[in-house]
Amino acid sequence: MKSILRQILFLCTATLAALAKTNPTKQESLVSEDIMAQQDNMVPGHNNAIYDTVPKDDQIFKIEFFEIAPTPIIADRVFFIYLRGYLPESKKKELALPDEGLVNATLKVSASVVYPDGSHDDEHSTTGPLRTTPFNDLAHLTIRNVRGVQVDYMRSSGRSDVLLDFQILTMFLRTGMWAYKVDARAGDVDNTCLFALSMTQWLERGLRWDVRNNLEATWHNFSQCSAIPVKIWKPREDL
Repeated sequence: MKSILRQILFLCTATLAALAKTNPTKQESLVSEDIMAQQDNMVPGHNNAIYDTVPKDDQIFKIEFFEIAPTPIIADRVFFIYLRGYLPESKKKELALPDEGLVNATLKVSASVVYPDGSHDDEHSTTGPLRTTPFNDLAHLTIRNVRGVQVDYMRSSGRSDVLLDFQILTMFLRTGMWAYKVDARAGDVDNTCLFALSMTQWLERGLRWDVRNNLEATWHNFSQCSAIPVKIWKPREDL
């Protein structure tokens, strides 16, 4: 017993000695660097989004702000997303982007969820054209140019606004921590990343509904505006 106590006391003494030799200034510096790195990866605006999938510096659409209202999102209430940014003129020339706008641009949306009991649904994705689109009565994607005029596509250079109004119906929602990702591509030869963001959101209540059906319900009207095949939304029969 005494031998064990001596070992414990020795370890405690050694730990305290090591801590005493640690430079407090260096510790503060490391913490500050970590915080700054996290802040640098955060998307500007009222949101909890971060740059994801593609490093921030490799995303060619330079975001001025990304607003989500209300924040956090409330299920069964209309919420709004407002993204503003610009494409440098140099990128238009470098990537040979068309003068009429980003007519081949695409938007990929992915979602996954962890439920309160620890179970989860893996990430599922859907992709459609990045253009002004009225999906249904509950969702509208709108693109505006620098003068605030609604246009079909994002500009090949200069400022563009992307706005979304949407509502998540609780009858089609299962409570959990949802993770969403968006990945927009310019549609050029190299399929260059415009912007790629991710965010997490706790959403409450509803039926047992998996992530695939949630995405299909959101994006099923893509089939009306693109050649991308999209499965029409259907409820799960096993629930």
